[in-house]
Amino acid sequence: QEIYQSTVDAYLHDFKQIYDLVYETTGVKAEIFRFPGGSVNSYNSMIYRELIAEMLRRNFVFFDWTTSTEGGKDAAEISERVLSRMADEDRGIIKFRDTLESGNTAVALPTIIEELRNLGFKFQPLTVNVSPVVFMYESMS
Repeated sequence: QEIYQSTVDAYLHDFKQIYDLVYETTGVKAEIFRFPGGSVNSYNSMIYRELIAEMLRRNFVFFDWTTSTEGGKDAAEISERVLSRMADEDRGIIKFRDTLESGNTAVALPTIIEELRNLGFKFQPLTVNVSPVVFMYESMS
């Protein structure tokens, strides 16, 4: 199945299935989410404005990210990648991804946390009260 299938209705259908599964499993009604691939991506380039507007209309808050652990080959490279990208930021969201095979992001995490704290960063959970980090919409035409 292709993600989004290039329509808002297809995305909303997929979202509802996952939303219901999360609620049935946890008893929590999610209020925040992350678009697969981010709010502006190659899957939704023709519909992202309409899709974002619809999700906001439905009172969901979405978060993109400032940087990601993707692309690092080992724990040291992952740490360096994240820390160099966060060095000039005053706040941010890091998308952590790992494969079961490597575990390198999990190994890098203590270093990333320690170094970000040394840079003055504080950590907090994402809630509807946190100002979201969002990709620049103007970058997609």
